[in-house]
Amino acid sequence: MSEELTEEIKELVIARLETIPSNKKISIGNYGEFSKEELIDGVKSSSEVGKKIVEVELEFLRAMKQGIVR
Repeated sequence: MSEELTEEIKELVIARLETIPSNKKISIGNYGEFSKEELIDGVKSSSEVGKKIVEVELEFLRAMKQGIVR
């Protein structure tokens, strides 16, 4: 991902992650399954998994903006 992980981007992704029910696990490719809290911690610390979830979220938001996803 070429974009800098700015605090604004992190806050946006964390806000979206907060909407996930606490009892759900999210699978991130070959990285495995993660709880909402683990993903939020990953975004905050800019871990490899955190960067991946930011990348996925940004791609989703761009697709929505372009009308690809509704």
